[in-house]
Amino acid sequence: MRSLRLEQSQLSITTLDESDLPGMMALEQTASRHPWSQGQYLTCMGAEYRFLGAWYGDALVGFIVDWRMLDEGHLMNLCVHGQFQQQGIGRYLLRYWLASMQREAMATLTLEVRESNQAAYRLYASEGFEDQGSRPGYYRTAEGAEAARIMSLRLSPVRAGNH
Repeated sequence: MRSLRLEQSQLSITTLDESDLPGMMALEQTASRHPWSQGQYLTCMGAEYRFLGAWYGDALVGFIVDWRMLDEGHLMNLCVHGQFQQQGIGRYLLRYWLASMQREAMATLTLEVRESNQAAYRLYASEGFEDQGSRPGYYRTAEGAEAARIMSLRLSPVRAGNH
């Protein structure tokens, strides 16, 4: 499959809902050897979860699933369509998410990333996430299981007048 180039300035971010699930699942099939099941997505349809989508025109090209509780946010899934990877869309989505977490006065953000997913690990580290250790056997694989790297980021409080 040929990679297509797109301009980040033409991306828009919107909140997704259950009606967007078929598109999210199809997108993840292009990007992951271990995509989420429909049940995993449906489990995340509660009020404490949020789905954000990156759109290029009317095409969903990436999304984030997060979980928020009190002053903590957890990045559950960040996915970019296989044809549009390595073009900065993941970073664009991540930075949008980080800014939204800052606005919502989140103090700590966490995530897990597959040990084999070095591109994602480097992305998160470059945005300030720090490695907190390993969670053995966290992800299923065709061969059994793979460890996750646990990463976290402390956010500074937004002071009045600082925008």
